[in-house]
Formats: sequence, structure tokens, C-alpha cells
Amino acid sequence: MFDTRSALGAAAIAAALACAGPASAETAGAVETLRVNNRSGFTLVQMFASPVTDEYWGDDVLGDFVVPSGRHASITIRNVTQCNYDMLMVFDDGDVLTEVVDVCNTETYTIKP
Repeated sequence: MFDTRSALGAAAIAAALACAGPASAETAGAVETLRVNNRSGFTLVQMFASPVTDEYWGDDVLGDFVVPSGRHASITIRNVTQCNYDMLMVFDDGDVLTEVVDVCNTETYTIKP
């Protein structure tokens, strides 16, 4: 379904529809909410988010939830101190997609095939 290497090299495949959060990348302790639209054709079963400078992934931000294709979920990222986050998404067919998302200036992120 997805080629992770292509996804890493590409700019965000989802459009930043509106500027919701603070413009500064150094907003200590900010809380950002991101609406994730799944248009992939597959169920999103896990999603991890961490600052691009972090070496490790945090917890699954979806928790016990999954996001079927055609549906959406709102995720909250706390203690945001920089805007660019690595997102790792795992789908029910086993495919994985990684993407960098500016969580400060993106309200909606759409996963496309």
C-alpha cells in the first residue's frame, strides 16, 4: 500500500487546512489537537507521534481505538515544545506509513492512498 521510504522523503501528503495553534516552534508545554482523516482504504490500528528530535516512539495515541477508512479521530499531543512531529501509522494490512507533521499549524491531517 505505502512505500515508507517515499513517505519519509515527501513533504506532508496531507494539506494543512488551517492554522490552529501557536506559530512558534518553541511553545513550552503547549497542547495540540489534530484531526486525523483516514482515506487510506485500510483501517488505522495504531498511531505514534514524537518530536522529530526524539529517538524513540511514545505510546499509541489512538489507545484502544482504531480508525476505519472513511472515518476520523481527534488526537491530543501534550507538552509540545517543538512543532514538527514524526508520525508513524500502522494499518490492518500490516503496512506502515511515516510522515512529518507540523502539529502547531495543522488542524487536519488526511491519510491518502
